[in-house]
Amino acid sequence: MITVFLVRHGATEWNVHKRAQGQADVPLNDKGRLQALDAAKQLTTFDIEAVYSSDLQRAFDTAEAIAHSKGLEVITDLRFREIDQGEWTGLPVAEIERRWPELWGAARHYNARPGGESPHDVRTRALAALKRAVSDHAKGNIVVVSHGGTIRWICAEAAGYDDRRSALLRGVGNGGIVSINAELENEELIVWGLERLDGATPDLDDPND
Repeated sequence: MITVFLVRHGATEWNVHKRAQGQADVPLNDKGRLQALDAAKQLTTFDIEAVYSSDLQRAFDTAEAIAHSKGLEVITDLRFREIDQGEWTGLPVAEIERRWPELWGAARHYNARPGGESPHDVRTRALAALKRAVSDHAKGNIVVVSHGGTIRWICAEAAGYDDRRSALLRGVGNGGIVSINAELENEELIVWGLERLDGATPDLDDPND
C-alpha cells in the first residue's frame, strides 16, 4: 500500500477571474507561486518517493516546488491534466452558467463539456495514470499534482462515489492537499481512505467550510 498526496496547482489569473481553464496552459500568478511553496512546506514531514504531475505549466511549476524540496525530479503524465473544457475554455463562469444553465451547477461534475471531455473520460485516464505510478512504488508516499476537476474524480473513486455523487465532494482549493491510499490487487488499482490535510471532512456538509 502507498499513500498518494493529491495536490491542486497554485492559483492563476484565470482562477482569479473565474475563467474555465481546462487544458489551456495558463501559468501561476504570484499568489499561486506562494501556494506552491506552501504545499511543499506542508509535505515537509513526509518521506516522498516520487512527484508526478500534469504536464500543464501551472501544475508542473507547483510540482517542481515540491520536488525541489525533496531532491526529486518531476515525472509528467498528460493523463493528469484537467478536463478538456471544449467550448467553455476561457469563458467566465457567469457566461457558461448563462449559456448552458442545464450543464452548470452540480451537473458540471457529471456531464460532458460541449466539444470537450466528460468527467468519466477524465476519471478513466487519471486512474490509468495513477495505476502506472502506483505500480512503480510498492510502499511509501508519492505526490500527484493535478487540477480541481481531475482531483475531484480521483477522490470520488476513493470515496466510492459515481460521477453524479462526485458533486457531493468538497472541492480542493488552489494549493490544497488531500490524501488517499492505493494499491494494486490482481493488477487492478484499488483506492480508498480519502482524507484532507486541512482536517475538514471530504463532503459538502462539513460544518468547517
